[in-house]
Amino acid sequence: MTSEARPLWIAAGAVAWWLVSCRELGSPAGGVASVSRVVLPSPSVVVGDTLRDSTGVVAPMRVIAFGAHGDTIANPPTTFVVLDTGAHLAGSLLIGDKEGRTVRVVGTVAGLQTRPESVKVTLSPDTLVATDSIFQQKTYTAIGDTVVASAELRTTVSHTGGAGVAGVVVRYALERQPPGAQQRLLNGKVSSDRDTTDAQGHASRTLQIQRARKVTGQGDTTEVSATASYKGRRLGRVMFFLIFAMP
Repeated sequence: MTSEARPLWIAAGAVAWWLVSCRELGSPAGGVASVSRVVLPSPSVVVGDTLRDSTGVVAPMRVIAFGAHGDTIANPPTTFVVLDTGAHLAGSLLIGDKEGRTVRVVGTVAGLQTRPESVKVTLSPDTLVATDSIFQQKTYTAIGDTVVASAELRTTVSHTGGAGVAGVVVRYALERQPPGAQQRLLNGKVSSDRDTTDAQGHASRTLQIQRARKVTGQGDTTEVSATASYKGRRLGRVMFFLIFAMP
């Protein structure tokens, strides 16, 4: 082989190696073709505690792995990393360290990394109360008004001493409805029966009633409950009373 041909042979070999390497890197590692976001059992973690599910049980973070055909891969080996100070890991359990922080968590399965998922680090929630009055009266005209919406049904979740607690799920439920009417709980214009408290510990939903008939007398009353819990213990139960009536 001449000295002029040798560089061409080396270059061709390098290109071939690069093509093979790209194919190998593009192949699903361990059969994993894609991964979900980090699945959090709760949007917040309490200082000194781990993430817990909706029943109050200690629960790990998870990442769902999918094969090339969209099939779910059982028990994929997953590692997690916390990108910020304020919480630390014990395997797949996230433990809160510093109240008021928001930490980002990343999961990795077979070399595939998730997007960062944010978790609030909070004080322990102790109490759920109504933020405003629990009584509302909405009026409507006898002609034309078939859909009426309440004002916000606002609640506050707080820690002992009054500080609001963020990241707590508050569940709203229709407890009593007037006959002949259709009702739904809303987040804006979207049906939703739960809300996650903001930085001040506030959550809210509105109620929409669509009347199938005209009401008479004092009007129809709807009762809506709001509840929240921590470690399986109910923090409180707020009852809202809404009267829909003609003026």
